[in-house]
Amino acid sequence: MNKKRIFGAALSLCAAMSMNAGIYTFKIANPTEGAKIEINWCATGETTKVDVQNGVATLNKSGFASQYVRVYYGRAYALNLYLEADKDLTVNCDAEARKFSCTGALADINNYMLQSPFASLDFNAAAKEESDFIKSSDSVYNANLALLKKANLPAGFAKKEQQRLLFKSYAMFPMYMSYHPYLKKMDSYTPTALYTDKLKQLAIIDGNCLEYAEYGDFIMNAILCQAFQGGDRSKEFMTYMDANVKDAKVKSYIANAYIYGAVSNGGLDGNDELIAYFHKNVSDQKLVEKFNAICKQWKGLKAGCPSPSFNAPDINGKMVSLESLKGKYVYIDVWATWCGPCRGELPYMTKLEEQYAGKDIHFVSLSCDSNKSAWEKRVQKGDMKGIQLHLGTNSDFMQKYIINGIPRFILLDREGKIVKADAPRPSDPQTTKLFDELLKK
Repeated sequence: MNKKRIFGAALSLCAAMSMNAGIYTFKIANPTEGAKIEINWCATGETTKVDVQNGVATLNKSGFASQYVRVYYGRAYALNLYLEADKDLTVNCDAEARKFSCTGALADINNYMLQSPFASLDFNAAAKEESDFIKSSDSVYNANLALLKKANLPAGFAKKEQQRLLFKSYAMFPMYMSYHPYLKKMDSYTPTALYTDKLKQLAIIDGNCLEYAEYGDFIMNAILCQAFQGGDRSKEFMTYMDANVKDAKVKSYIANAYIYGAVSNGGLDGNDELIAYFHKNVSDQKLVEKFNAICKQWKGLKAGCPSPSFNAPDINGKMVSLESLKGKYVYIDVWATWCGPCRGELPYMTKLEEQYAGKDIHFVSLSCDSNKSAWEKRVQKGDMKGIQLHLGTNSDFMQKYIINGIPRFILLDREGKIVKADAPRPSDPQTTKLFDELLKK
């Protein structure tokens, strides 16, 4: 074959691939300004972001293996879908009404995914005794298999879906070891072979299963609940992983998920061994770059570094900045009215404020409520002391402090420099000890 024919064949192939590209459209009721559709491709770990214009986002994509995806749209929803490269799909999304429907060549599969009344166990199911809990878990799986059979979907998809449903249906199973003693108020609990044998049967170590997002969640919980024995968690995690997880793909996935979470939420202090373990077992360049970025960000939050600033209104609308509080120590509570643990700390915060009234320390509560009226209503009750400010969502302050969960407490010195970027809570006895030591200086 001469060069012209080779070139012509290549053009024909490209044209054919272009014609076979799938068109995936998302029609969004009441779109959020600036939010994008984010598609996580479960089999490859890639992420695709698509702009939303006038409530519509469209992706043309070809040349990928049929696979499950997770679709996110801001905080409004996360959807499980199944895409094939040469078949179109339109998803109509009404998050407020919690209604999702599909049209197009992939409609049957994805309407099944979005609309099936899948069975599941909740947190309280772990109060059951082992044999009853196992029976309940088995019943959930069988009920979900019945939904799949009733849907009468293509054999290739149905084979994959049966495997996905296994991990989806048994999602609560690994958590039984920690939830059961908590719910039953037991000082200690050791599961019998009836439970541990079933868990080992379910918790297969197979990197191919990572194409199911539910497997990643399941195997992560299964490994952690077996690894942690009440000692040094970092060492227990690494020891268990080296002894039991031989599949490099699974090991990389778990190492990245657990260690990135540990560093992202807790910072660098005391995590040197975990960080080294991450670099030993995770080689994906994008994951490494993301991890290095979070480590670099935490380095800027070490003791002695200048604190990121804020400027937020109080209950009367007066703007208060961090700079205006210099000259005293500043103890910051990042919280929200909808957060149970945050509300649980409020009485302890009040006691601290009373105990250190007139001392050289400001107590500042920064609300990240998106519903400002809910914050106003709570503050107007009058039982909260200190400086009450409304920070709102998506604040630069929260992003710079890597606040992924609340409540979060931060302690600054008189010059606005960081003493602790992740300070102890008001309910922790270490807090008063820390205050007393600082106020002596």
